[in-house]
Amino acid sequence: MTSLPIELEMLLWSALLYVAQVLLPATAIDAKEGVAFGLSNRETGPTKSAWVERAERAFVNMAENLLPFAVIVLVAQTSGQTGETSAMGAMVFFFSRLLYAVLYPLGITVFRSLAWAGGIAGMGMVVYQIV
Repeated sequence: MTSLPIELEMLLWSALLYVAQVLLPATAIDAKEGVAFGLSNRETGPTKSAWVERAERAFVNMAENLLPFAVIVLVAQTSGQTGETSAMGAMVFFFSRLLYAVLYPLGITVFRSLAWAGGIAGMGMVVYQIV
């Protein structure tokens, strides 16, 4: 582990998860369509499998959740309002989002929704520590 506070460490891992979620569907499409397609301007869209489309939706959802999480963590850190609850909340956010990133492309619906809710709960825990 790093010497970062756990909230910032989870923010760092969440950012890296975000990058991985960008790369997963892009790599799958390029593998299917070929190098020429990957290097092109993509004037026409690729044919995507169902799991690739779900992986792209999971990435978009991560984008929607990462910004508020980052703001909340940075507010907690800069205000000095961190503690056990914010640390646990940051870990809940990251591991829930990691689970979501796996479950959504696999098409596992109910547990995917629970993982999404876990991410929201994690953010709420950090906010609770602040207020």
